[in-house]
Amino acid sequence: MAVKTYSKSRDGAVKLSPHFQVREFASPDSDTIKIDTNLVDILERLFDYLGCSKIIITSGYRTAAYDKKVGGNGSGYHVKGQAADINCWYKVNGREERYHGGVICCALQELGWTRGIGWIAGNAVHVDTRTTRYWFDEQNGNRSIGSDWYAYMAAKGRRIPRPVKGDVDGDGKVTSTDARIALQAALGKVTLTEKQKVAADMSGDGAVDSTDAREILQQVLGKDD
Repeated sequence: MAVKTYSKSRDGAVKLSPHFQVREFASPDSDTIKIDTNLVDILERLFDYLGCSKIIITSGYRTAAYDKKVGGNGSGYHVKGQAADINCWYKVNGREERYHGGVICCALQELGWTRGIGWIAGNAVHVDTRTTRYWFDEQNGNRSIGSDWYAYMAAKGRRIPRPVKGDVDGDGKVTSTDARIALQAALGKVTLTEKQKVAADMSGDGAVDSTDAREILQQVLGKDD
């Protein structure tokens, strides 16, 4: 974790990543802005994974006073610069729509985010960089949803389809083409999107290598070894 301190007046337009600027994390009552670089990283990965048109940070860094004003205790992860409440948008036929919060929570799970994830309500989701897993449902007052957002959302009446492991090209099935793409990525010949990386990472170790490509091919051939 690396929390950096910025000035909104001086650094507001500074790009933290391809899709986020310093000013987006600002507390409305302060020029000072604290931002965890790990938070920016997961938001950027989420942007890529979901194919967002934009992610709006409805609340990022908060001063202690502002945090208390909006119902916090004045010392939470927003105050530390380690949290953001977000809405994620995508385009359908040229028109922007918002992802449901359940889709965002499941996407974070797929990205291996074992830190803070909270379904605030509807389309809104909380993300933070605490070092332990805290997955919660603020809307229904549930401080622990368990270890699977897909199952939790299904129990709440919203079934979110799981991605097919090994389906690197996203066509809904696992074929030798998927194995070939994974091998090309392992050799550095192609660059995968975040969604493709998750699909190709059969071992779940956060990297795509020739072992993953072999496992995908074995799945195609119906072999375990």
